[in-house]
Amino acid sequence: MQKYSRVFYLLGFLSMPLFILLLVFGYIKINEMVSQEIHWGHNKSFAFGQASREGKLILLAVTKSRCEMLQGLECGEGKPDLGTYVLLNYTPREQEFQSLILDDRFASLKTEPLPQYFLLNSSGEIRHMSKQLPSVEEMQKLPKKE
Repeated sequence: MQKYSRVFYLLGFLSMPLFILLLVFGYIKINEMVSQEIHWGHNKSFAFGQASREGKLILLAVTKSRCEMLQGLECGEGKPDLGTYVLLNYTPREQEFQSLILDDRFASLKTEPLPQYFLLNSSGEIRHMSKQLPSVEEMQKLPKKE
């Protein structure tokens, strides 16, 4: 019996690094799956809720590719004070984009090239629309409610 217990201890000791590697791999895989859903920029209900609570505008950025951490000129790279709005980012591959096209308020998405930017208040009214990222001064001049 004592002979076998040493073998079991050895197997347990050797399997510990494998178990740790599996835990790390699982953690990385779960984070990858989550990051596919949660990007820089929020989902619609969260964005509208946060804008309503904090009295901010919602910047709806419809871009060709996802704005990851606001990288790239389309996503406002180099713009000062990005904390004046809540970012909601859609790309043509997303289901939300298809529902935007059906909305008459966003008819320009059908005919004009991307990127396009819309500033919305917390009730969903379009306060400003442009083909370039609006400046902070433009955002601050717009009334948040009407």
